[in-house]
Amino acid sequence: MFSFWGNINTKESSSNQLEGEKHSDNSYNNNKGDSVNNSENNNNKKGNNNNLNYNNNNNNNNNNNNNNNNNNNNNNNNNNNNNNNNNNNNNNNNNNNNNNNNNNNNNNNNNNNNNNNNNNNNNNNNNNKNNNNNNNNNNNIMSTLTTERNITNSPTAAQLNEKESGKKEEEWIVGVLTTSDRVTQGISIDQSGPEIVAIIKNQLKQMMGEMSSINVITVYKVVPDEIEHIQQMITQWTHLKYKLILTTGGTGFTPRDVTPEAIKPLLNRRTKGIEIAMLKTSLDITPHAMLSRPIAGIRDQTLIITLPGSVKAIRENLGVILPAIPHAIGLINSQPKSSLPESHRSKDYNKNSQKIDSSLIDQNQNQNQNQNQNQNQSQNQNQNSHNHNHSHNHNQSHHSCGGSGKRGSSYNMTPVDEAIKIILQQCENINNQLEKVEITKSLGRVLGEDISSIEPFPNFRASIKDGYAIRSKDGIGHYRLLGDSVAGNSGENLMPPSNNLNEEKYCVRITTGAMIPDGYDSVVMIEETEMIGDNLVSIEVTCKPGQDIREIGSDIPSGTIVLNKGDKVGCAEIGLLATLGIQWVHCPKLPSISIISTGDELADYQTSTDSMKSGIIRDSNSPTLATILQEISNHFGECLSRDKINIVGIIPDKLENLKDTLINCSKKSDIIITSGGVSMGHLDLVKPLLEKIGTVHFGRVNMKPGKPLTFSTITTIEEDNQEKKKTTLVFSLPGNPVSTVVTFYLFVVPALRKLGGFGIKNNGSQLNLPCVEVKLLDRIQLDHERPEYHRCTIEWDFQEHCFVSKSTGSQASCRLLSLKQANALLVLPQKHGHLEKGTMVKAILIGPIN
Repeated sequence: MFSFWGNINTKESSSNQLEGEKHSDNSYNNNKGDSVNNSENNNNKKGNNNNLNYNNNNNNNNNNNNNNNNNNNNNNNNNNNNNNNNNNNNNNNNNNNNNNNNNNNNNNNNNNNNNNNNNNNNNNNNNNKNNNNNNNNNNNIMSTLTTERNITNSPTAAQLNEKESGKKEEEWIVGVLTTSDRVTQGISIDQSGPEIVAIIKNQLKQMMGEMSSINVITVYKVVPDEIEHIQQMITQWTHLKYKLILTTGGTGFTPRDVTPEAIKPLLNRRTKGIEIAMLKTSLDITPHAMLSRPIAGIRDQTLIITLPGSVKAIRENLGVILPAIPHAIGLINSQPKSSLPESHRSKDYNKNSQKIDSSLIDQNQNQNQNQNQNQNQSQNQNQNSHNHNHSHNHNQSHHSCGGSGKRGSSYNMTPVDEAIKIILQQCENINNQLEKVEITKSLGRVLGEDISSIEPFPNFRASIKDGYAIRSKDGIGHYRLLGDSVAGNSGENLMPPSNNLNEEKYCVRITTGAMIPDGYDSVVMIEETEMIGDNLVSIEVTCKPGQDIREIGSDIPSGTIVLNKGDKVGCAEIGLLATLGIQWVHCPKLPSISIISTGDELADYQTSTDSMKSGIIRDSNSPTLATILQEISNHFGECLSRDKINIVGIIPDKLENLKDTLINCSKKSDIIITSGGVSMGHLDLVKPLLEKIGTVHFGRVNMKPGKPLTFSTITTIEEDNQEKKKTTLVFSLPGNPVSTVVTFYLFVVPALRKLGGFGIKNNGSQLNLPCVEVKLLDRIQLDHERPEYHRCTIEWDFQEHCFVSKSTGSQASCRLLSLKQANALLVLPQKHGHLEKGTMVKAILIGPIN
């Protein structure tokens, strides 16, 4: 179903010159085998089903007589000769005959008496005579020459009549290009490219109207996520005058998603309407479609469209744009009828009547699977199947609640991405003001305003080198030394005399960074001078005005914006601010936080062993959360007020105690983090209490560990302003220690970073923790019910040239040892089976990489 990327620069006869597989009405063509002869007679008679005959003949005089009485035969003949006589009598049903001829004088006698035949012969000859006579039903005959043009047109019997009358049947070649590192490396199987091929073959003809007689051929290719490889393939296809090129994959936000960057420079004109139509269709289904970057446009006479990597998204996007594509191609290629007003009106369509018929596509794909692999192989490969989803995932349906009857939860399981979106939306309700910060305390903070220089830098003319300040017009000669100008001095009283009657030349010895005295306009470095006496210097080189002088404001002119709103302050930024005399900056006010542990089974973590009662455990969540807040700021930037972390301690499972604590904390803090009390037990009181005193936005998340995570808001009256309302975000994390930590990283951190100002730039893309792609060093069991976040340690492998991950062992949500030395969370899909060692997966960084 797909071909791997290879050497696309080869121009000799090779499999890569064909640039992928050529499809015409469900036929796939391959040429294999070699035989080199001088004079041969090859007579093959085969009475088999499902035979593949491969003959490559390089000879001078060959007579090839093939009588094939087969069902579903593929006959491939490659003849490189000077004088060939080929007589083919085929009595087959559903045959695919491929004849590749590179010769000077060929006589091809083929008799065709077919019903519903599609005959495509590509000949690059000087003198060719083609007569086709086949007694077949539903035959697809394709002959391809491996020439520089790669794919040409071969006339059918009807086309020969048109050729004799001066007519030529038109063909459209459609290129389908999958961009994927994993597919080219053989790690995954491409589903997206074959999906597009199936849609084009089954649906495009139905929408061509008056142009339905045009022969549509699809060419399918896979290349890695590299701009150079993508551009080479697109350029080659447009040079061959492909009518339409559809790419899939590489349109998302990850560093390897480079398809838009590869396509845009190649386009002569952008077609924004197609891009908007695709985005609107996807946004009507899921807001995650905003993370897709589709590109559509025209290069020469080729329409180029980038599609997402998701099979479902491909169907949705093609469903809206495919009906307009034939008309668009007609306009691009200046077909007279296409530009008439009545032609435009005739292309208006009902969007509900022209949707992609997925049943035909699924049926076609099932047939192809049955022909190429058995069911067991298909299942095994699908576990590592390629779903190159760089743009968005449309699976937004909510799962049914767990349990049944009265014991079931009333909350649907919210997808992780949707839950984060809800949290960030509620962050907009926090009264986040700017605060004034002294620059030495602004390390790791985000600027809330642009910073401009209040003075030029340097604010005086300064020497770049050690040497002598002179007047450039004085030129070569002996100079009288008037004195020294060193760094930190003003250089006064060193001007050359104004009444210089003897026309003597004067200079000033100067050090790097020192002020250039008035009256001098260049500096000669000390290596190009010689002292020839007391206060007498010989200079034997000429200088240009301004040589080795930093003029006033040459580095930073006055009023220049040196730092932008949203920039993170580092040590270099602090040095720049100090250089310009800026002592204070304004940054978003960091949120204050309260931490609460709930449960009758908890004791303070400082409790001695002798004091521990039976059935009691120490509270590990409060100290873990208090320190993880500071660790996140150390590693990824200041996102909370360290001196405003309120560790409330342990609150027993008593409704009134919990209620009073939550209300009091909501008045003082911007964020409340609780742990425990959100599951289904009769003493899990946090969730029902929040339903009464606040608003619960979601009560379960589709993930492992951490499913009971609950997010809510509490609205109170501000203490300083009784007329103003205050909103507090409440994150109720599960009580198991691992679940507490994992859900903190995934859901609390984005909120902290947004309130800390990290979302000001880059449209909020910096809110989540960074992700990298890693190679597994372990075989990992998957969970078929929920996506899992697997604790691991990752490092850079210089031999493998990639990040590698090592699991921390058992992933039980109560096992804190699974977090020991962990610096990443593997993002594992929800499915049956395992991920084998060597598989590449995404990992979320939660700490520094060793």
